[in-house]
Amino acid sequence: MSIKQKILLIVFLGLFIVPELLWSSLSNDIYEYSQSGIPGATRSLRHTFLQKTDNINYLSVVLFIQLLGLVLSFIYVIIIRKNINNKPIFWSSLILTFLLAVVSFFCFGLSISLRNIGY
Repeated sequence: MSIKQKILLIVFLGLFIVPELLWSSLSNDIYEYSQSGIPGATRSLRHTFLQKTDNINYLSVVLFIQLLGLVLSFIYVIIIRKNINNKPIFWSSLILTFLLAVVSFFCFGLSISLRNIGY
């Protein structure tokens, strides 16, 4: 991969990684959904201002930025697939970005629907 391709991939992945490191929006949602089967045990992994009901619009924006970064990373990995010499790394990165994008899409959709019902 050339320097330009690496920089673009880092920028696209940065759209996902930076908000996740700052506010842990997606990892909090995944952790809370995994704890939902246990009655009374639903706790967040890390408390942030995005979890308050007044800030659902900010959460939607952060999740949209993460979703945009993952989708752009997925598309860019497909575009530069001929320049990636190691095929297992290519397929694992493609599957990982796709799965993260699907989870991010569902969390974004949930945040939009919660905003529309007045949560």
